[in-house]
Amino acid sequence: MLLGACSDRASYFLGNEVDREASELFQLAETTDNPQVRATAVHQLSKHLIDKRGTRPLIVYLGTYTEQNPDDPYNGFYLYLAGQAYLADGSPELAVHYFERVVDLYPAVHLADLSLRESALYELVRLSTDPEQRARYYRLLIEEFPEAENRGLLYYRLAENLAMLGEWDAVYAAYAEILRYTNLEVPGEPDAYREIQDRLEFHNSSKNWTLPTVEDLRRTITWALVNKDTRTLARYQAQVNFFTRSWEQDFDDPNASPDWNIGELLRVTRRLSIRPEVDLDADGDEAYLYTFGWGLRIRTWYLYFRQVDYPPDPAIHGTWEWAGIFLGERL
Repeated sequence: MLLGACSDRASYFLGNEVDREASELFQLAETTDNPQVRATAVHQLSKHLIDKRGTRPLIVYLGTYTEQNPDDPYNGFYLYLAGQAYLADGSPELAVHYFERVVDLYPAVHLADLSLRESALYELVRLSTDPEQRARYYRLLIEEFPEAENRGLLYYRLAENLAMLGEWDAVYAAYAEILRYTNLEVPGEPDAYREIQDRLEFHNSSKNWTLPTVEDLRRTITWALVNKDTRTLARYQAQVNFFTRSWEQDFDDPNASPDWNIGELLRVTRRLSIRPEVDLDADGDEAYLYTFGWGLRIRTWYLYFRQVDYPPDPAIHGTWEWAGIFLGERL
C-alpha cells in the first residue's frame, strides 16, 4: 500500500513519462527520515519539475509537504522555493506571501552559505509596493547583515522609503550613515553621494537666506547689484553648497567654486547690465538671471536661483535661494 501510494503521488507530480532520476529523488524525499537529505532531494527534484512539468506541480508539492509537516526544520527552504516558483509563474503577489513567511517564521534557515532570510528580504524589497513594509525589510537587512557590501545603497533605499512616509528625522539619520560609504553607487544616480552631502549640510544650516518667490529674490538681488550693496548680497547668497563655475565644469571639480570677493568685483565693474526678468526652466523650479559687464575676462554671468526642496519644514519648502553663478554664455 505504501509503495502504491508513493507511485500514485509520483505519477501526479512527475507525470507518466518515466524519468529514473526524478523518480529516485521523489522516492528519497518521500521516505527518508533525514531532513537534510530530504531538502537536498527536493532541491534537485524542483529543478526537474520546473524543466519537465512547469511550476504548478512544484508549487502544489511544496505547499502540500509544508502543510503536512509543520515541524520540518527546512520548511523555510521549501517556502522560499515556492516563492521562486510563483515568480517564475508570473504571480509576484503570491511570491511575496511565501517570502514573508520565510522572513517571519524561519529566520535561521541556510542553504550552504546562503541565508534564505537574507535572500527573501532582497526579494521583498524588490517586490513590495508598500513603503512602510519596504522600510522594515531594509532595516532588517541593515541590522542583521552587517557584512553586506552594498550597505550604503541599503541606507539610501531606506531613506527613500522613509521619505515617502514623512519620517524626516529617520531620513536624515539614514543620510548621516550613508556618508560612511564613500564608494556609494546608486543605479541611475551618479551624483547620489554628493547630493546626500548637500542635503545634510542644508538640513544642519540656519536656512535663513531664502525668499518666498523667485520674483522676490530677483528683485532683491538686482537692487543689491545696482546699489553695490555687498551686505545684502552676502545676506541672500546661499550659505551652503553655493557654487561658481563655468557651464562645462563638473560639480565635483575642486576649482568649481573660486573664493571671490564679490564686493571687490563690483567695485571694479563700471557698468553692469541686468535683465529685468529671469529665465525659468521647463519645470519651473530653476531660474537664471542674466548679467553682463563684470570687470573680469568673463563678462557674462548667469545668477542661478532654485526652489528649495526641503519637506521637513513647510515654511522653507518651496521658497527660493540664490544657489550659484554660471560663468560665460549659456550653452
